[in-house]
Amino acid sequence: MTSTNEFLVSCSEMGPHEACVLYNGAMCQAGALALEYQFERLFGYYKYRRVVLSIESPGGAIDGLEYILRVMKKWAKEGRAVAIRSTFQCASAAAFLLAMGEWGHRRVDRNTFLLFHSARIDSSSIVGMTAAFSTNLSQALNSVDRKLLDVMVNKMLLETGSAQALADLVLARVRYVDLNWKAVAVELTTLTTGVDGNRKPDWLKMVGKWERWSADPQKFVLEMKKHLHLRLQRDVRMDLCEAYALCLIDEIRDVLDADSAGFSSSTEVMTPEILSDDPQDTSGQYTPIDEMQPCPMRCDSHLPAFHR
Repeated sequence: MTSTNEFLVSCSEMGPHEACVLYNGAMCQAGALALEYQFERLFGYYKYRRVVLSIESPGGAIDGLEYILRVMKKWAKEGRAVAIRSTFQCASAAAFLLAMGEWGHRRVDRNTFLLFHSARIDSSSIVGMTAAFSTNLSQALNSVDRKLLDVMVNKMLLETGSAQALADLVLARVRYVDLNWKAVAVELTTLTTGVDGNRKPDWLKMVGKWERWSADPQKFVLEMKKHLHLRLQRDVRMDLCEAYALCLIDEIRDVLDADSAGFSSSTEVMTPEILSDDPQDTSGQYTPIDEMQPCPMRCDSHLPAFHR
């Protein structure tokens, strides 16, 4: 998260089949409008079918993120795709945007600083706080967290087509990382980061236990959402392999890609399904995505601006 509004948006390349846009700096309202202009120009005027968005950002405001997502959704309905990549820094709202990019083409570098975390506010915007204000603020933050997590998981279900397909894909990626951990660790070791190939990370051991739910996709997705919720609360840099296994990204450049695990997810499903976000819901019933109530990512007008 960042409270400054410094950013730069530019079209860095216009090739015969796709164009490239660079977003460098904080995600904010002005930045979202500048990005919308680039999409309008490249998709609307030049008729590109695909734009590659390279983002280097420490994060920013929820409203800027939400606006960009709405713009991307509009163009997706017209068959346009936004592939998102990051090389150095992709944190907070920028990380969430990366996860919402074109499925199969969400790429990071082996040295990318990737950070997902729960919603927060800029403390400078709080002049005084009462008990009632604190309670309302806590409820609003929790609401934003739930909606963001729902949107992210629903994206996974939409792209894979079903909870079972998502479970199969996650487990295939987990198995691949587990079997090839030593080799992957060597590739991920850089001048600034070191990965111990002789000791598998705790997250890999934990996620590997989800194998028991492979035949119960509803339970699998609920466990996955619980894990993601706790992971966002930790507010620490994410292991890139963990992000890959959890389908938050698809490629670590020159290390892993969408086909590494040897599993191809199908997206040719007319009515993708999503699960109830209530961990206590044991009905096993799915809700068609078109019947879900909209969950806009915004805060109440009387509260400070939320950031990621």
